[in-house]
Amino acid sequence: MQSNQKFKKVNRFFTILSILFFTVSAKIYSQVLPYSMNNLSPVGNGLNLNNTLQNPTKPNVKPRELSNNGTGKPIKDSLTISGKNYISEVNPKDTLQKYIFGKSIFTNKNLYFEPNLKIATPSNYIVGPDDELIVDIYGYSEDHYTLSVNAEGTVKIPKIGNVHVGGLTIQEVKRKIVSKLSKIFLGLKSEGSGASATNLYASITLGNIRQINVLVQGEVENPGIYTVPSLAKAMNLLYLAGGPTTQGTFRKIELIRNNKVIGTIDLYDYLLGGILKNDFTLEDRDILKVGLYQNRINIIGKIKRPMLYEFVENETLEKAINLFGGGFSEDAYTANVKITRFTNKERKVLDVNTELSGSFLLKAGDQISIEGITENRYENRLNIFGEVWRPGYYSLENCPTLLSLISKSGGFKENAFTSRILIKRLKNDNTFENLAVNYNDLLSKKSEDINLKREDEIFVSGIDNLKENFTVTIHGEINTKIESKNKSDKTSKSISSKLQTASEKIDENKFEENNKNGENNLNTENEINSNLISEESNNKLLERQNKLTIPFINNMTVEDLILKAGGLRESANLGIVEIVRRNKSFTEDNLIQNKIGEIFKFSINKDLNLDQNASKFKLEPFDEVFIRSSSTYQIQQFVTVKGEIKYPGVYGLEIKDEKISSLITRAGNPTLIANLEGASLLRKRKKSDFERSLREDQLNNLNNSSSQIKSNDKNNSIEFEKIGIDLNNLLKNPGGVDDLTVEDGDVIDIPILKQTVKISGEVIHPTTVAYKSNFNFKDYINHSGGFTQKSARKRAYVIYANGNIDRARSFLIFKSYPKIKPGSEIIIPTMTKNAQQVASMVNIYTGTITSLISLYLLVQATTK
Repeated sequence: MQSNQKFKKVNRFFTILSILFFTVSAKIYSQVLPYSMNNLSPVGNGLNLNNTLQNPTKPNVKPRELSNNGTGKPIKDSLTISGKNYISEVNPKDTLQKYIFGKSIFTNKNLYFEPNLKIATPSNYIVGPDDELIVDIYGYSEDHYTLSVNAEGTVKIPKIGNVHVGGLTIQEVKRKIVSKLSKIFLGLKSEGSGASATNLYASITLGNIRQINVLVQGEVENPGIYTVPSLAKAMNLLYLAGGPTTQGTFRKIELIRNNKVIGTIDLYDYLLGGILKNDFTLEDRDILKVGLYQNRINIIGKIKRPMLYEFVENETLEKAINLFGGGFSEDAYTANVKITRFTNKERKVLDVNTELSGSFLLKAGDQISIEGITENRYENRLNIFGEVWRPGYYSLENCPTLLSLISKSGGFKENAFTSRILIKRLKNDNTFENLAVNYNDLLSKKSEDINLKREDEIFVSGIDNLKENFTVTIHGEINTKIESKNKSDKTSKSISSKLQTASEKIDENKFEENNKNGENNLNTENEINSNLISEESNNKLLERQNKLTIPFINNMTVEDLILKAGGLRESANLGIVEIVRRNKSFTEDNLIQNKIGEIFKFSINKDLNLDQNASKFKLEPFDEVFIRSSSTYQIQQFVTVKGEIKYPGVYGLEIKDEKISSLITRAGNPTLIANLEGASLLRKRKKSDFERSLREDQLNNLNNSSSQIKSNDKNNSIEFEKIGIDLNNLLKNPGGVDDLTVEDGDVIDIPILKQTVKISGEVIHPTTVAYKSNFNFKDYINHSGGFTQKSARKRAYVIYANGNIDRARSFLIFKSYPKIKPGSEIIIPTMTKNAQQVASMVNIYTGTITSLISLYLLVQATTK
């Protein structure tokens, strides 16, 4: 009993082991079988030129599919997807395909090697089963036969019987059929064979052709058996099979028929010469075999077609360069070719003279490197630049010496410095040396002419380059208009065309060269720095003064300089022209006296005429000329009066200290509805960065909602400051303390009399209410619903109609609030965060204490 149980356990164990074994074997067999049976794959669906051709192939590689729309050109090729090589996408060596010569023709969808079925039947065509023969008899008698070749190779002709045609050429078939038909058609002759006595002829053509099966094997992308038309040739099959792989040969493709190699195909004949030699017509059961490549070389560098090439025995380096690679590129170094070759143990480098390339045999694995000519290296180049008329490069053969090169370059310009010409020369050790030559000594034969060498650089300096750029400057009341450097200044001026008179305009072609030499370089700017400009009226003349710097010219006078500057303004003081000159005499006395410069003062003629009144003062380099403003010259100043006035508008000031009362009187006095206590004076002033920042912080902290305090532009440094005035007292007491002196740009604003008061800020309901003379500050707050929890009561303030501000005050437990007038605005600021926190803590503590007291009282009551 126990032995039976042991036997059952052992049997169960071996059963499970057998199942595992067969499962694993089946898995391995399913993976290996497609590769082992690759060349024995079944015949495909056949090639129909209007349909799809397929063939079985390796796993993970789709068979090539070709289709067309009847035009003879493919509209689909499975090996090319969106212009990309499908094989490259699945082959890990895809990058190698780009460099193998000839591989591209099998992946190019624009090439299509389709058998041409619309050609005359070749005379050597072998007739076989499934071929169709069409026989037409014409002349004195007519008849038509359509004969199909059966599997035995015979055709059945009516009234004649079976005729064997299989294995015969089309020419032999024609003769045999005509011979058979002549028994019933007397005098019958084959078409084109000569005149017939009976005028009776027979035309025999090939109709539908048969399909044949051809095996493509070896190193092709899609090996297998292909069903193709009997007119197909070897190249058609190679293209359908995807061409040789990256390991396949292009030079020795064998066609095997009846177990014999009947010929080989060298694709390089087609790729390089456009000739397809030995493109055999295929027969049924032919085998097209593509073997492994034997010898391959790599040509890189300056060659027209750098790629990987396959060569056969006895091919030379010359053929590889000129035929395979297409020859050297234009910038190739053709004297020598470097070849990297494998030995049995390592590599070695060979330097081959191209003259011997015809006898140099190639070896498998050779890498042929064609180097380029060294850039920027010339065997005969000279360079001359500087102050010559035709600078540039010249050849050493045409200019062997310095004098010949100078002559060839057009000679020197007028400003050339010929006493020292510099030659930069490249020495044999690839370092440079400098040679200095005096041209005058060469002309006088004191020195011999210099023989030049390749890569010599000759520099001719200009006299202007050897001295400081001399300038003169004029300041003050000149008429030159300039462009303001401050982009935000809306009063920017443009450069005036007066900087050049008609006689001084230079040729446009010479403008750049003259600028290079320091001519016509005009440098205009404001006399006063833009950061120092103020809006005060007494600075107007200073702010508009200009400064002009121009190159110095010999014998220039002050009048000449003024003419260059566009003349003088009417505000110029011609009686005092001041010139400041550098101190150029460096003596001990000057050092002791601490002298900086010399000052010259004189008057000039306003008309700038060359008469006896013209100054004879000659300017020197770096002179500074100052044209002052006339002390009696004044620019008009204006004040604006607007609002509730009889004649609002702009008024010019008559005297420097004109008062507000004078302008109000000139403007016709206020109207009956004018708010005299709310009048204000708006004065333009420049804010500092600190003031702008402080003002913004104040507005943010106060959470100001007032419409009367606004900033037109936060980034603008100019603002109108509102100054409160009381016109009621001012007009009653003209010239008094309240009667202020107006300034240029002031605006006097007289508002209409308002009968309202505005309450805004931290109140329950910000609103505007009617003014009542018997209401105080708290009455108006009550009309807006009262204070909120965030109200900063101690910081409350009132803005009056004229811009004045008054705030709340407190002393101990006493508080006083500002008086309210018509048109006022009451503002309750927001309590700061710290104050809110303190108030919150007080509320918490108060609530806690209240709770404790309530709890204590409750306990006491419960105890009692």
